[in-house]
Amino acid sequence: KKATTSFQVNIRQHNSDHNDQPIIDKSSNKPKEKTSQDSTEEEITYQHRSQRIAFTDLYSVYRRRYQLQHNALEFYDVNRNGTLIAFSSHDEREEVLSKVLSSPLPSSIFSSSLGGSAINYKKFMNNLRAKITSQWTQGKMTNFDFIMHMNSFAGRTYNDLTQYPVFPWVLSDYDSEEIDLNDPKVYRDFSKPMGAQNDTRVAQFRDRYEALEQSYEMGEGPPPFHYGTHYSCAAYVLYYLMRLEPFSRLALSLQGGKFDVADRLFHNVGASWKSASSENLQDVRELIPEFFYLSDFVVNSNMFDFGTTQSGKTVHDVTLPAWAKGDPKRFIRIHRQALESDHVSKNLHRWLDLIFGYKQRGHEAVTSLNTFVHVTYEGQVDLDSIEDPIERNSIIAQIQNFGQTPSRLERRPFPQRIVVSAIRGSTFDFNSLPSLANLTPPFCLVGAPQHIYLRCGAVDTCRIGMAGQMDSSVGDLMYTKGQLVGVGKTCALLLPSKKYIRYGGPNNGVSVHVAVTTARHREVNKVLSIHDGMHRGPITVAKPSLNGLWLATGGIDSTVRLWKYYGQNMQLQATLCGHCGKITCLDISTTFGSIISGGADGKILVWDLRTLTFLRELKHTSNAPTAAHAGSSKSFSVKSVSINHKNGNMVTLLLSTLCVFDINGNLVAKQHPDEVFSGNQIPSVVISTNCPEWMELGIVAVTGHMNGDVRLWGIDYENKILLLRHILPERVHSCPITTLRATGERQDTLLIGDASGKMSVCNTVKLDQLSPEELQSIAPHVDVAPDIENDEEFR
Repeated sequence: KKATTSFQVNIRQHNSDHNDQPIIDKSSNKPKEKTSQDSTEEEITYQHRSQRIAFTDLYSVYRRRYQLQHNALEFYDVNRNGTLIAFSSHDEREEVLSKVLSSPLPSSIFSSSLGGSAINYKKFMNNLRAKITSQWTQGKMTNFDFIMHMNSFAGRTYNDLTQYPVFPWVLSDYDSEEIDLNDPKVYRDFSKPMGAQNDTRVAQFRDRYEALEQSYEMGEGPPPFHYGTHYSCAAYVLYYLMRLEPFSRLALSLQGGKFDVADRLFHNVGASWKSASSENLQDVRELIPEFFYLSDFVVNSNMFDFGTTQSGKTVHDVTLPAWAKGDPKRFIRIHRQALESDHVSKNLHRWLDLIFGYKQRGHEAVTSLNTFVHVTYEGQVDLDSIEDPIERNSIIAQIQNFGQTPSRLERRPFPQRIVVSAIRGSTFDFNSLPSLANLTPPFCLVGAPQHIYLRCGAVDTCRIGMAGQMDSSVGDLMYTKGQLVGVGKTCALLLPSKKYIRYGGPNNGVSVHVAVTTARHREVNKVLSIHDGMHRGPITVAKPSLNGLWLATGGIDSTVRLWKYYGQNMQLQATLCGHCGKITCLDISTTFGSIISGGADGKILVWDLRTLTFLRELKHTSNAPTAAHAGSSKSFSVKSVSINHKNGNMVTLLLSTLCVFDINGNLVAKQHPDEVFSGNQIPSVVISTNCPEWMELGIVAVTGHMNGDVRLWGIDYENKILLLRHILPERVHSCPITTLRATGERQDTLLIGDASGKMSVCNTVKLDQLSPEELQSIAPHVDVAPDIENDEEFR
């Protein structure tokens, strides 16, 4: 259908001063090609395209509510793309769900439960929730991930603004120049809702409830409540995200075509906290997930003119807390560190009780000052029974605009997370290490993440996929059941199926072979299938996705091609053109829907896996002096590219220079300008780890060098510089490193292969493997566990 909009939006000048200077209107100097009415009315065509998800690509399906009615389903494919569908009735929804669950779903969370009998959806989800809760309490899952899981189980989703995932305000200090996350005083009270954070407001909200209760008992008015607003609704989501599209446009639609009054816009984090916690009786809002991972939403990169407040301040970028030092990324890092802190871990269950648990309704909700308007609760409204269209539309409008309370998950208190340390008292507690592993960055010592200690284990020679190769170089590696498996230079491993792909032959295609013997395939190197003519020339690089369902190939014909690989079939999905020479390196992430390619032309291009289109070119500059003589770094081939599957960051290697870019192509860190490699110290390959940004001590990249060195790198986020954190002391390799892989549940194992065919495994050492002298040197850097018996927070 077609619809017209009348958005009235002003754009800030790109060269304008951000420090509260007035915006100069230069519109009178521009030639007018349209009437004033034409300029404010833009015709938009909304195109509703059908979508198709193959059962083999379905990852999960969840029951959802729409307008507080149980009539929706949300489907997620293997790339974690979500599609929310509202049906006309509950029965229709259940019929579709039954059909889906009775079909073969090999890639879904239900696959292990599929058998002769149909899946009991409710029982399956209850068991899954119990399993996830157990993992969280034992420290095997981050607080962020657990809150996201609880939101999902309670019906919250990114695909519905009225039921957007809800996260807690974590901190209460937004004024200090520095913040100590070990100080309990900087945190909010997790046992109380936002309306009860301030004693003055507590009395006012309690008086309101009692007055409404008296009226209700006399048969007048609605059921009593403490708050006439909610902690989460579509307007609050758009309030936070108005600087980002498509939320900017949605915010404009909500406000009748123009942004709200400047004083009511989200412009200061500290001011929003004060409003929600103490100053405004109509404001008890919580946060959204973006506060813990996305710095872009506080930056007005689209240069909208939001106007000026009554105090004369121009609303542009969000004003951050003093301890953020004006850096949005620093704000997000510290905020996420606060969420994962010991204090929050020990108290988060109390907030969960309020939002998803036994304090959500009934007597416990009343005593906790945690009740809202009755129509926001599940089961309180039956739209099908309302015949009056005016009343029905009024109820729907209230549901859509004033918030929906999540489904209640627990009628008993949520369990408390166990918080441990590697040291209890004056001795090391080795039994605590499994609980600490999940919050330890890659290749860092569990219990003492400031330290990196790798030790070389197995050493072997690559023999698989070597036939017909010009040299003995190792092309790819994996570690399975204690066995190190390597394949030749022109090979790439399919990890889930334990097969490998061979490319580079005159057939301009690939062949699939057995890499590890199984009950079905007992002969290594056996050819399983051959796929000819995949490019117009020989294939120069191939990279399978981690789940083995996608294959990206690059050829001498300068194209990147994307293939769907399932069974014995190789189906072409897209041909991506943008390079001017052969493709030298590739990586693919189904988690973030990204493909990155490097070519002999020096270009590093990023592609969208979901839309199969070009996104951007990364502006990688080299420190090497030879680049300056050539006039452009594009004179040199890109050696290596790699994607971080936790945050979408990309590591690149051009000449001898390393760079790290975020998912939007912004430079995160670069090798220090004074640190220039030369001779046989030049890096030959680089891989990214899955280290998230908030783990500042973590290893983000590993490089292999021409002389056989292997180096581990961290980031100085303040100066955007890559820091050399560790060099493997054992010189197992003495020729160019050709491939690297970080493996293990938390990436604590490094696989290395070189040009001579030698392969090695390096493992991160555990505390209980260190000598007494080494433990003594580490002890001063380890946080001591709290005294649970005397800690009020554990009572």
